[in-house]
Amino acid sequence: MTAPTAARPFPEPRTAPGTATGRARPPVDTIRTLAEVFLDAPVGLAVLDADGVEWAANARWEQLLGRRRAEGATVPWTDRLPEAERERAARAVAEALALPGRDAVTARLPRLRLAVRALGTPGLCAATVEQDDGTPDEEHTERDAQLRLALEMADLAAWSVDAETLRHRWFAGSEKLYGITPGPMGEGIVEVIAPEDMEAATTAFHRALDGVEPLDMRFRLATGDRAGRWLRVKARSHTVGTPPRRTLIGITRDVTDAVHHQDRLRERADNAADRADRIQDLATALLSATTTDEVARAVADHFCDSTDAIGALVLVPEEGRLRTVAGSGTGVRMGELIDGTPLDEAGIPALVMREGKALYVRSRAEMLALSGGDPHGWLSRTRARSWALLPLSHGALLFGYAREHDFPVAERTLLLALAGLTSQAMERCGLVQARIDLAGAVQRALLPEELPRLPGLRLAARYAPARDGVTVGGDWYDATRLPDGRCALVIGDVEGHDVESAATMGQVRTAVRAYARTRLDPSAVLAHANALLCSLDMTLFTTCTYVVVDREHGELTAATAGHVPALLGRSDGTTRVLAPPPGPPLGVLPTATYPAVRLPLHGARWLALLTDGLLEGPDLELDAGVERLRHSVPAGAGDDPARLADALLEAAASTGHRDDAAVLTACF
Repeated sequence: MTAPTAARPFPEPRTAPGTATGRARPPVDTIRTLAEVFLDAPVGLAVLDADGVEWAANARWEQLLGRRRAEGATVPWTDRLPEAERERAARAVAEALALPGRDAVTARLPRLRLAVRALGTPGLCAATVEQDDGTPDEEHTERDAQLRLALEMADLAAWSVDAETLRHRWFAGSEKLYGITPGPMGEGIVEVIAPEDMEAATTAFHRALDGVEPLDMRFRLATGDRAGRWLRVKARSHTVGTPPRRTLIGITRDVTDAVHHQDRLRERADNAADRADRIQDLATALLSATTTDEVARAVADHFCDSTDAIGALVLVPEEGRLRTVAGSGTGVRMGELIDGTPLDEAGIPALVMREGKALYVRSRAEMLALSGGDPHGWLSRTRARSWALLPLSHGALLFGYAREHDFPVAERTLLLALAGLTSQAMERCGLVQARIDLAGAVQRALLPEELPRLPGLRLAARYAPARDGVTVGGDWYDATRLPDGRCALVIGDVEGHDVESAATMGQVRTAVRAYARTRLDPSAVLAHANALLCSLDMTLFTTCTYVVVDREHGELTAATAGHVPALLGRSDGTTRVLAPPPGPPLGVLPTATYPAVRLPLHGARWLALLTDGLLEGPDLELDAGVERLRHSVPAGAGDDPARLADALLEAAASTGHRDDAAVLTACF
């Protein structure tokens, strides 16, 4: 049987003031009580303060630590440990002092097991050490070590926060993820959170600590070499320990790469959405284009915004040469260089037009090889480093890119689709333009090339085409001398804006002129013309105003078939609205009648027959337009029919009406 170790006196309480300035001495009674109880204890015992200074220790403490302290020494007891273990031991003391009345804080040291618990006296704790023979806690210690290694391998930080004391404990990862020294987690974590995330992080933390909801949030770090890194924290409140207490237990991981990846995906999605909107704008512009020039301009203006191209160029063959229809970006300068080049010298663009196959050139070297050099000096005068050349039904699209470009399949598909839309738009506009040209030719043939000279009248007429530049208007006018010496003035508007409308206009003009020469009054002329048009089963109707001026008898007779009012200028400078009782448009009711109105010419100065293009607009009703035009005739304009017609057209330009407009003026 082994002889017991000889008991040595418990050291007297130290009288040194300690390392902390102004620290009060521990109560002597406390020290003496411990001396009596633990003098011969088989475990080492010491009374420590917050700085780790030993105020008292028994013999077993001295024996197990292996290095005897000098009498009156005021250095921390951890200086007696191997340097690698000092921080762990100091952390156990700090955590115990922060948790008075709680379970002892334990730690494993080389060959020793340490337990620390706060005493009733503030700032003091009792620490025990005993020999660690590797049994009964060896398995638990190994499990803890393995868990710590697993957390570190997973790049996780694990921690807990006591809901009552708000003391933090780290289990792994504090230094790697947060850049702070492992240990009790106090203000250090607050100091490293980016200020812009501080409020949200604090609010979420306290809600989780109070058990309101689990913590799951991201925040950025503000300091050190990890500034700008993103961390994600997940934690939940649990009740653990003896006695049970609410503790927030959580993990932290670095999600910077994931956040940046999400940002890149979001940016890519935003760019894709923006590009889709711009492509939609391009498609809309192509659909609304009415001429090949508008199609080319839409492609040149919108395409660079829809892709990464820095220049766009629309080329067409014309009389054996390349012609630039439109260009944007770097394509403007390139278009000036290419324009007029003979097709047999145009190289790659001519090849694309001839073979009808798209060509994607990824670099300047590749373009030089395909072109056999730079014979025209085009490459030396452009910033483009790669090109896409796409065939059209009549011409080619050329796009330049600032960097070498690989043209992935998705982009090639998009380019070909847009080229197809462009070709369709150009073909459609070509057909529309052909119809416009035909209808325009018909209309020009039907309108009088020049007005006749009528006795006692000075005439002028103006015609303004529709503002969209596409539709052919149905407005028409005519003037003729009747067999009895009177003068007939007529103006009308045929429904529709196409070749059929132009043909109908010719029929109506011929019918009215034919019946006018029978010396019938305006009511009868319109009634006979209406009956004829109804008998022809015409699908379009026509409005019309017919006026007969009788200078010999000094009177004016007018009738209207649903047409807009005319204006009659007086010698006193006033302008009167001439609006006969309206009958229905021509070609609608076979038995319709058209009442006439007679007015004396005495005091009349001028007459203006109008179409609705001068009077109505999107935001202007007919009556308001009539009144506006009636007060817009400048003084002196009534002496010159041409000046009067120009003044009326100019005054009507602000109505915003997109239809065509015609005016026939007569000065008495």
